[in-house]
Amino acid sequence: MEREENKAVQTNSAGTNQAAKTTQAQRIILGLALIGAFLGVLDTSIVYTGTVRMAAQLQLNSNALSWVQVSYALTYAGFMLVGGKLGDIYGRKRLFITSLIIFGIGSLAVGAATNALTMISFRALQGIGAAILAPNCLALLTDTFTGKARQQAIGYYASVIGAGAAVGLVIGGFFATFTSWRVGFYVNGPIALIMVIIAGRVLPTAHQQAGKIDWLGTILSILAMTSISYGLDGSPWPIPTILISLFLWVALVFSQAKVSLPTMPLEIFADRERMASYISSLLFSAAGIGFWFYTPQFMQGAFGFSPFLTALGMLPMAVLLFIVAVKAGKLVERWNNSIVMILGFAVVVLSLVELAMVAHTTNYWLLLIGTLGFAVGFALAFATLATSGLARIRPAVSGAASGVYNTARQFGGALGLAIFAAATAHLTNIADVFDQAMLIGAGLTFAGLVLVVTLIVPAEKH
Repeated sequence: MEREENKAVQTNSAGTNQAAKTTQAQRIILGLALIGAFLGVLDTSIVYTGTVRMAAQLQLNSNALSWVQVSYALTYAGFMLVGGKLGDIYGRKRLFITSLIIFGIGSLAVGAATNALTMISFRALQGIGAAILAPNCLALLTDTFTGKARQQAIGYYASVIGAGAAVGLVIGGFFATFTSWRVGFYVNGPIALIMVIIAGRVLPTAHQQAGKIDWLGTILSILAMTSISYGLDGSPWPIPTILISLFLWVALVFSQAKVSLPTMPLEIFADRERMASYISSLLFSAAGIGFWFYTPQFMQGAFGFSPFLTALGMLPMAVLLFIVAVKAGKLVERWNNSIVMILGFAVVVLSLVELAMVAHTTNYWLLLIGTLGFAVGFALAFATLATSGLARIRPAVSGAASGVYNTARQFGGALGLAIFAAATAHLTNIADVFDQAMLIGAGLTFAGLVLVVTLIVPAEKH
């Protein structure tokens, strides 16, 4: 009898230890996914506050300087769908590690760049690494967590995505002022190496799907996404480029309907909530890029702030954004996902309108009110959009769905920049530009809010 009791105690102890190990492994996976997602977004915005120093050291003209960002954005957007699907086929672990290696090498090479060609080329390589990394980070979370734990993990993911853009501005401004803009890229190398070592030991070796790569779909998806991003932001012939892109998108959709393991499974778009979340994410990101892009310029042009002072001025917004995004899961539990999403969209609309109203003042505190409001709304909307974008998705296509969600977000940024550039091209005063950009952003966000109310809310009720 005593032996049986001892055996039962040992069994329970072993079960408890195994549960503890599982929890510890989940926490490490969560950390890896969040840091990976953070790095990709960080390097989108880290160049904004250091562009003046960068241009001076590398003797970059305005066109070359714009391509430092465009090259990263093009490959980031173009390889996103492929990156998610490759993770589904070959396993999350292998693609996660590969993407970190590509991103780390690209970052070190960018930091060491001595001319425009090497800078732009390795920014493109960096973008490829980030494009594979981003969807696999999100898919890692959906594969590892379920139920409320998944909602919380996605909330963390959304928080680092949102905060990454703001922190990139802060870090970029700090390094550009006190050390060198190169340091912001150099630090990615050691971080990526440490993550590769940890991932190799902790991440499970996932079961690989049978089948071959859909090469036609892969090539079409890269060309379609890259061409439309280029047509919207960078092409000297925007209309022909966009027309070619539309043809490529049509060809991609037709090809995906005829293969057994498509790069972009069309079943992802069959769910009304998911489809609406992708479009809403696109509109929301288009509006958000206006805030991230023009607010630092406004603070430096209208207030006369240095890059570092601009970074400090945006720091309260970055901190608040992260805190609210982390707490968003509790609000979702109390109400529901769509209600919190509506609240986030509404707060962003009001905040952007407020920022437009104070564009012709030189009062930082009035600007701060709008940036803090934007932080709250952005955090709430972003966290809940990510959840809706992966609602009721099969694990076998979770990577592809994550790629679609991230592609919509990335494409929204390119679309937003094109809209803002076209709408403000005739303006020369930074206050007028900022005013116009904030109003356009409010309009785009309101359009997304309409989609949430008319499509996502009814879908959640069913």
